[in-house]
Amino acid sequence: MADIDQVEDEDSEEESRHPRQRRSREESHDDNESENDAVDAAVSAEDQLAKKLVRYALACEFSRTPIRRDGIKERVLGDQGRAFRKVFEMAQLQLRTVWGMELQELAVREKFTMAEKRQGKFGGDFEASGVFVLSTTLPATYRTPAIIAPSKAPSIETEASYIGFYTMIITIILASGGELSEQKLRRHLNRLNAEANVASEKTEDVLKRMQVQGYVVRKVQKNAATQAQDGSEDITWLVGPRGLDEVGIGGAAGLVRAVYGEQADADLEKKITATFGIPSAADGEGDVDMSQAPEAGPSY
Repeated sequence: MADIDQVEDEDSEEESRHPRQRRSREESHDDNESENDAVDAAVSAEDQLAKKLVRYALACEFSRTPIRRDGIKERVLGDQGRAFRKVFEMAQLQLRTVWGMELQELAVREKFTMAEKRQGKFGGDFEASGVFVLSTTLPATYRTPAIIAPSKAPSIETEASYIGFYTMIITIILASGGELSEQKLRRHLNRLNAEANVASEKTEDVLKRMQVQGYVVRKVQKNAATQAQDGSEDITWLVGPRGLDEVGIGGAAGLVRAVYGEQADADLEKKITATFGIPSAADGEGDVDMSQAPEAGPSY
């Protein structure tokens, strides 16, 4: 009888252990599911924020509104500010794979004239600004007017006129050594028959818009020599960070080539090299190869 009782006790203990083991496995499985659900929820939330950032960037770029880091945190991330880097990387991936664009950070707005740079007031290193623009990632062969046409808002003609005007002004500034006095700007505007109006807009309004959007910078300095007499100021125009990114030296050189058209030759390339300080593309025999010349105008 004792042996029978012992066997029954062992069976009872074995049966009591099985439910505990099952409960333990079930609890472990539930914990794993909870953890997986939490991870999935976090990924889903970040993905939604990334899509929101893509929409925000596209909306800003359409109106040429600066895409600021603070604006992203305020309008997109909200209380998820710590996820900026992760969300930004996910948005970049979506922009590149779906839209053929990427967010490009601009340099800090140029504040120094050539004279100030020669005096050592500017180090010349790139300084992050926390301001972004959308730039195309399409190969150069696809960056043609037939593919990347001017926006239809407010109209193709108005947009094309604006692009042509700011590209021309940026080219003139770059061809003048990177800065242009107020007097010289006015002379150039007079030659372009744009001293009063650009298309249907007043020239002053267009220049102000170019400043706000970062295409040019208008630097005002007090003239120490004449300040006491007439209070005059020196005004210098510089290329803004957006102008350097969208047009830059490559776009300016492309505009010059487009103006010369079929008359463009090796001598023109030498002049472009000297004017803009860029190397000319030469083949093995020393002749200039213009087949890879940048297109005129903005590079976006």
